Amino acid sequence: MLHNRLNMYLGINKNRLRSSIFFMILLLCISFGARASTPPSGSELPSHFIFYFANNSSLLMRDYYTNQTALEKLDQMLKNPDFISGVDSITIFGSASLIGSFQVNSRLSYERAMAVRTYIRWKHPGVYNDRISVLPSVFNWDVLIDLIQNDPLVPYREETLRILNSSVDNQLKVIQIKQLGGGSTNSYITNNFAKYMRTATSVFFSIKEKKEEIKEPEVIEVQNDSVPIVVDDIEEIVEEPEELPEIVSPIISLQQKMYSPLFALKTNILYDLLSGLNVEVEVPVGEHFSLAGEWIFPWWLYEKKQYALEILSGNLELRYWWGDRTGRDQMTGWFTGVYAGAGLYDIEWKTKGYQGEFIIPFGLSGGFAHKISRNWRMEYSLGVGYMTNKYREYIPQKCGYDDEWHLIKQKSGKSAWIGPTRAKVSLVWMINKK
Repeated sequence: MLHNRLNMYLGINKNRLRSSIFFMILLLCISFGARASTPPSGSELPSHFIFYFANNSSLLMRDYYTNQTALEKLDQMLKNPDFISGVDSITIFGSASLIGSFQVNSRLSYERAMAVRTYIRWKHPGVYNDRISVLPSVFNWDVLIDLIQNDPLVPYREETLRILNSSVDNQLKVIQIKQLGGGSTNSYITNNFAKYMRTATSVFFSIKEKKEEIKEPEVIEVQNDSVPIVVDDIEEIVEEPEELPEIVSPIISLQQKMYSPLFALKTNILYDLLSGLNVEVEVPVGEHFSLAGEWIFPWWLYEKKQYALEILSGNLELRYWWGDRTGRDQMTGWFTGVYAGAGLYDIEWKTKGYQGEFIIPFGLSGGFAHKISRNWRMEYSLGVGYMTNKYREYIPQKCGYDDEWHLIKQKSGKSAWIGPTRAKVSLVWMINKK
């Protein structure tokens, strides 16, 4: 009896096991068949691409930054017939930067967009050629707005965002931004963001809207009643807002430091080589002006007072720095100025010497300065002015009861001079503020 029940139990379990194995194999076949019959989804591919261009260039280079990867993904997308069948249009936005002329940037952004369209038409002929539109946006404002919102160090940040979000035309936006803070905002944008703005030439794909099929009301007959009941099985269709393509912006570190010149310390190398120690301090005043003060102070005696170089002199100078200061470091480039100064001197060369006082009531200067590193610069200048001089000529002589050297006055007089009164080759050390 027990033996029969055991055989019956094993038989039932074997049947169940066989049914379970068959059912699992059937599910795997159905799943595999469904996957094999489903075409690759285009939604897994990006909905937009960003291509990079070199400065002042409209040549689409495959090996420039991430263009190689972007072009490979673009080719994969345009070769997928299932994705292409769902594409309504392709839009190419060409962009440039704030640097330079607005008209030049307009032409450059158009040429960059056309370069991308030419690639698509050449590599994928017949793919929506009549639906590819080119929009030279000149500047990618979305990228700039995102950069400024993530960087609290931008000068006049709130005013800049207000201008960018306004409805005025692009050229007027550029003009207003360049006027903010005497050009400080534009300089910061140029130095930190221009390289991202000029490379943001993008390709966007617009997908066709899919129409939902409306189901017919289902009629269900209830067993207890002969009257059919109509059940509305139409689900409410909620239209989801179309997602805007994500624009990837570079990460701005909050620890980034911005430097601007506080003042400059200078020394004239020509005077230093002649033992004429000197120092000059120059302070920037706005974008185009600076104020400088110089002090010359050699006070040397040699060979028991037979040689002397004693000068105390000071002067002030107001300078104007020429040219567009956008994107240029302060106190660099060409300048002109006006200066005035005065001093006293005692110069002796063994058998003859001169003492006196001089005044330079007016002079004109001009020169050029350039950077040699972040904090060091070189400056070259020449000054022409009017100088008056009251002098005394003497000879040194060892005489008297003490048998020491004395200055014996020979003559005195006054003179005037119009011509070069200064020449400089200066080494400049910039003191910056954060």
